[in-house]
Amino acid sequence: MAKALPIEHYRTQYRSHMEIAGRFGVVPKEFNARVTKRLAGGYPPTPQMWSSAAWLEMKAVAGDRCCPKAEVVGCYCRVRYTCPDHGSRCIGNHD
Repeated sequence: MAKALPIEHYRTQYRSHMEIAGRFGVVPKEFNARVTKRLAGGYPPTPQMWSSAAWLEMKAVAGDRCCPKAEVVGCYCRVRYTCPDHGSRCIGNHD
């Protein structure tokens, strides 16, 4: 089993995930409630579990988009986003 990192590492990650979700309209109170719901039941969560649940929630909110302005456009890859501020991004291969 890997050695746990200092708790500040996980707190910093959590805040970063919460900040990204905030760009998509999820306020901190709502984000915390969503993460808590993900951790409901089972064992008492560790700092690493909190950070992982926050990452999953952030991905559920933002997906692979850079910001709320990003829109899905057609492409041969799995999904492609285009954004007026950040340009285009393809996710997946083009086979």
